[in-house]
Amino acid sequence: MRWRAQGRSRIKAWPCEAGAMTALAALGWTPVLAQAFRDLGASGLIPARLAVEHRRGYDALCEMKGGLRPVAAVLPGRLRRDLAAQGESLAVGDWVALRPADKGLHPIAALLPRRSAFVRKTAGDRAVRQIVAANLDKIFIAMAVSEDFNPRRLERYLTACANADVAPILLLTKADLADDLDVRLTAVRAVAPELPCVPLSLISGAGIAEVRALIGPGESLALVGSSGVGKSSLANALLGEAKLSVGATSDQGKGRHTTTRRELLPLPGGGVLIDTPGMREFHLWEAEVSEGFPDIETLATDCRFRDCRHQSEPECAVRAAVTLGALDPARLAAFHKLREEQDQAEKLRRERGSKS
Repeated sequence: MRWRAQGRSRIKAWPCEAGAMTALAALGWTPVLAQAFRDLGASGLIPARLAVEHRRGYDALCEMKGGLRPVAAVLPGRLRRDLAAQGESLAVGDWVALRPADKGLHPIAALLPRRSAFVRKTAGDRAVRQIVAANLDKIFIAMAVSEDFNPRRLERYLTACANADVAPILLLTKADLADDLDVRLTAVRAVAPELPCVPLSLISGAGIAEVRALIGPGESLALVGSSGVGKSSLANALLGEAKLSVGATSDQGKGRHTTTRRELLPLPGGGVLIDTPGMREFHLWEAEVSEGFPDIETLATDCRFRDCRHQSEPECAVRAAVTLGALDPARLAAFHKLREEQDQAEKLRRERGSKS
């Protein structure tokens, strides 16, 4: 059975205005990608960016007739096997080389080099890597100020961002429902003092202009967070139209999960937003935990032992900081928990490798 796009696609042709950046540049095309694509282009292939993944194929965006056009793309079995042998797979946000087809499916001929990949371990006991989105410049972490607010989950997101070398920005949604917003902001600063943080009200529109100002021309951003925190409503506000379905919200500010797939959406004026389904849990994948805890990493330089794990070793500067009140014990406990999770995940990967 041949794949074809399922249902109505929200991706449509997107013309570029005269004098504006080229269609590909607005989509995130860079000189580095152009250099990597040079030989592929000489052989008749065309560049495209994956926008939606379906069970049997992809929606992709490519430059045609002076604007971006959606096309259906399929991954041939041989390339799929080659990528799997390298431990890779395609993801929304990837740049690929397509073989042109007069009609129907455009075969994917190559995956272009990624500059970043935001990854996590899939939910459950299996050690499986999942690419949430590829080729990102920034990540909007949406967290509601109500029951969803969780500094420990924020630490996980920040650690994943640091390992992906992607700039994080925290969006505190439903700020109009908070009686203790200052308390929330203080908790955020305790975790990441320099983290950009924007309180938002999607009802009043407060903060939307500030979020727009954080998006540079041609930048690629992903929007991540739990279900019901207002991601789809925020995406619609940034897109300037109601492209995404929005779930009902109770008087207590509890939302309902509506996004069911990752989708790359062009933004007015250039750049793209990758909308993602709500994540009930977020586990790290092959992450260097210390990169998400720069305060602990700095304190660790004064530990007696260079390989100190800050548990029972003598003359540990990190535990000394906890004793002196300079480091929150909950933060150190979170650091140890993430390290333990990484150790367990590595054990599972080794066991899986020995059986294959």
